[in-house]
Amino acid sequence: MAIIEILTYISIFSGGILILLLILSILGGLDIDVDFPGGDTDADSSGGIGIVKALLTFISVSSWVIKVILATQANPLIAIMGGMVGGYIAVLLIKKIFELLLTQTENTNWEFQDAVHEPAKVYLKIPKEGSGIIQVLVKGVTREIRAKSLDEMEIPTGEAVFIHKVEDEFAFVKKLKD
Repeated sequence: MAIIEILTYISIFSGGILILLLILSILGGLDIDVDFPGGDTDADSSGGIGIVKALLTFISVSSWVIKVILATQANPLIAIMGGMVGGYIAVLLIKKIFELLLTQTENTNWEFQDAVHEPAKVYLKIPKEGSGIIQVLVKGVTREIRAKSLDEMEIPTGEAVFIHKVEDEFAFVKKLKD
């Protein structure tokens, strides 16, 4: 079997596995990859493409580039060096594409502290010594939070309020206008 044929099979096989892994991770959230603890290796699924996917990308592209250069009757050393450079550039390019895609996602996770110093509207009346429910816009989503009056005054439904602090799953609010 000729070296060009072997390189073709290596490129097709590693590229096929890479595409399968990418489809599985996009569609099903399945991430079959390796993370190294304590190291900055871009191996995590939250920013890098992962060691396995990077290695498959490198092998696929570099074997294809080596095959193409060898087919032109070039020096094998030049072909290997060109393949290494091509594989490295491909990994960097894929990494930058993933970073760009990940910057376009929106974090909708929120905590009660995100609601502090935000205006809200009373959804269920807040009694003097009890709790009601307010609606507040946090990170683009309207949230319902249990609330108590900061100055122990009854606040009726529909009243505009301001969240001064949150403690123990309660927002402490005051009327916006008296």
